[in-house]
Amino acid sequence: MENSHTPTDDPLWCVGHHIDDPNLELTTAVVDGELSFGYDVISTRISNSSFQARVKATLEQAVIDKRRHIRIDSLTADEVNIAPGNHVNVAIAFVSPWIEVDSTDPLIAHASKQALDLELAYAAFCGVSQVVLPGPQSPETAAEYAQTVNEVLNHSAYMHLLVQMPTHYSSDDLSAWDTWNSIRTVCNYSSQLGLALEIKSQLPPLFITRRWFAEPVRILSISSSTFCLNAKGYPVFTKAHQQLLTMYMKIRPTPYIFLTKTDGLPTGATKTAMDAMEPHDPLAYLIYIRHLQQNQPPRSIVEKFGAGYQDYLQAPLQPLADNLESITYEVFEKDPVKYNQYEKAIQVALEDRPADSVTVVAVVGAGRGPLVTRALRAAMAASRQIRMIAVEKNPNAYVHLLGKNRDVWDNQVTVIKSDMRSWNPEFTVDILISELLGSFADNELSPECLDGVQRVLDPINGIMIPQSYSAHLTPILAPKIHADITSRKSDPDAPETPYVVMLHAIDFLAENHHIEKVWEFSHPADPAVLSEAAAFGGGFVGLGEGGNDHNLRSCKVTFKVPHRGVVHGLGGYFESVLYGNVEMSTRPDTIDFKSKDMISWFPIFFPLKTPLFLPDNSEVDVSMWRKSSDRKVWYEWVVEGFFRVGDQRFRLTGSELHSSKKNGCLM
Repeated sequence: MENSHTPTDDPLWCVGHHIDDPNLELTTAVVDGELSFGYDVISTRISNSSFQARVKATLEQAVIDKRRHIRIDSLTADEVNIAPGNHVNVAIAFVSPWIEVDSTDPLIAHASKQALDLELAYAAFCGVSQVVLPGPQSPETAAEYAQTVNEVLNHSAYMHLLVQMPTHYSSDDLSAWDTWNSIRTVCNYSSQLGLALEIKSQLPPLFITRRWFAEPVRILSISSSTFCLNAKGYPVFTKAHQQLLTMYMKIRPTPYIFLTKTDGLPTGATKTAMDAMEPHDPLAYLIYIRHLQQNQPPRSIVEKFGAGYQDYLQAPLQPLADNLESITYEVFEKDPVKYNQYEKAIQVALEDRPADSVTVVAVVGAGRGPLVTRALRAAMAASRQIRMIAVEKNPNAYVHLLGKNRDVWDNQVTVIKSDMRSWNPEFTVDILISELLGSFADNELSPECLDGVQRVLDPINGIMIPQSYSAHLTPILAPKIHADITSRKSDPDAPETPYVVMLHAIDFLAENHHIEKVWEFSHPADPAVLSEAAAFGGGFVGLGEGGNDHNLRSCKVTFKVPHRGVVHGLGGYFESVLYGNVEMSTRPDTIDFKSKDMISWFPIFFPLKTPLFLPDNSEVDVSMWRKSSDRKVWYEWVVEGFFRVGDQRFRLTGSELHSSKKNGCLM
């Protein structure tokens, strides 16, 4: 079944100004002045050069005295740039850049950790909600740096620490990400830890840009040197930078854009060129960013519908076990694409029937009746006579269908209150229609339900819509989702629960973003198979021990991983053939061709308890099983990493067996 939420509006761009003056006191007057220019957020350093001078003098004296340990006394009023007040609500604080907690000099590292403690404690006291930390000195010191960050995260439960990182180092495109990955792993994916990402004039390869999109970027730090000059001498972005900004401003929550060194020169500019701007305005950078903001491409239908629900975890619906409320039906009825596809399929199916006969059409699991309406419309378009039946087990939806039949359908519909699996009409059905598909195709028991009702179908010429559906998988990097699941300490089953989620801040790890089909179901099923299954369940297909074995499935698929990364889980999708050449898909690589702008289903996410790191040019095997007992269906999955040398594969890592049996879908 489909998504059940209400969309929200996207937030606006928030542009900040970082005044890189170590002695600027952030007063109300300074803040008001910056806001009047059009900035939304202001930042400055927590302490000033007086504090730096005192720490330096203490270090120098310690060297003279040959001491291994020193004590940095508390900050004084003359050594800080911020103070409590309402103006702090629009301020982001920067830790002093001279603080080197990962210095290879033990004495400097010792003093730096004390200085960092003092600055963060004071910032927390002032009510600062976000603090930017200078990144580690090099990838080699990431562990020492991460250990310190993990310690200082507890200064305030409300303060977020943002590690300042470049998108890449010149030595290795992914080494900057490697460093960040080490830091956040040591910090156990803390929700208080984020990124201040530096955007340079030289951009990294696209796969690096995509990798950072999946991370918790809270600030985009953009120096004047990142800009270039246009023909009129004004600072602008290259096309590649414009595309990058458009992409990163879709991260949720939307990162701040922080402009730095706005009195400096754009890339390739000379003093003469800047003087030619009559007069040169340091606000030209801000004006240009606002121009880009106003000229962003319009949001797609899917983006509008999903606004506010990116990476938001929802438990899949259990339509058999639960009676859905009207608002749940109402939300997924808003998708015109899905119902247009169904109407096309029904029309084609009717046109394949004799024109001079009355076709019995039944919608099983009718809900509030959207497919009934579409079937009636399809009959008119196909110039066919039909006998329309709606079957629904939900007693409340049944009442609604009766009213709709009276008020909308002109009593053309026979409304039946029954579980489709126990419905026993005195006639056969020519076209049987359902919308039981879940985010992984079969995860809401469409096979079991349709097997149970197939006995009412004309065994010779009967048609079922959908005719088939298949499940699809791919390994993904999804740190935000993993952090959310890890934080659910009160739910021990959270790491083994498949979630319906609008995957957003993720990175596809497979080569060419490959998604693999893992299994398929077709309808109508082989009658001999269903007859054997019914024998186990006392006449009911699917029930009884062994009665649902024909719907068990398993797969083992291999993906090539060209660039190193972390597998946090599996992204799941489906494709369906409704009838003939009318199809639906949620796969990101085929949805635009088969059912563009369809919003009824979000993907499904199968988590890993412990993320798996994969090196460059590795392979990952995914094994999955669709399991069943007499009353429940669930999934089990294992992920393994391999490295290939010639014709040999060597196992590098592997997950434990995950099972969703405790949260399985009830029959």
